[in-house]
Amino acid sequence: MRYLRILLALSVLLLSPQAMALGEGSVVPNLSAPASDGKTLSLEQYRGQVVYVDFWASWCAPCRQAIPALDTLHQRYKAQGFTVLGVNVDTEHKSAQRMIDQLVPTFPIVFDPKGQWPEAFGLQDMPSSFLIDAKGVVRFVKKGFRERDVPQIEAAIKAVLGEKP
Repeated sequence: MRYLRILLALSVLLLSPQAMALGEGSVVPNLSAPASDGKTLSLEQYRGQVVYVDFWASWCAPCRQAIPALDTLHQRYKAQGFTVLGVNVDTEHKSAQRMIDQLVPTFPIVFDPKGQWPEAFGLQDMPSSFLIDAKGVVRFVKKGFRERDVPQIEAAIKAVLGEKP
């Protein structure tokens, strides 16, 4: 009976969102979703590049602040094999499109109203971002966003870009 309780407790711990969240060193799954330009994008398409996957929603105030800052980083480092990939999790496409029309980001954005990407990444906070290296491994995780976070994010991007073959 004692072993059964221990097994049950371990099962609960292993199935909790915290245990399932992708962290540094995790290999990202290959996911795909429709993009704002009508095409389907997948993470596999970005293999060989450094990608900053940013989860956002139109109702999230810090997300609204993050998009212009991330767009600046996208522009600054895209020639070095870096891209930001926005993942919108709004259930209504119109809300997301309004925000895109207002902020006009130049990086690709996919729409995931069913929540497959947040589930696969073990998303717990909004916004949340994952810096993925050229081999598909998570190298940096950022929960939340404030303007003062940009130097830390940029330093992580530069470090991972510096490792590219």
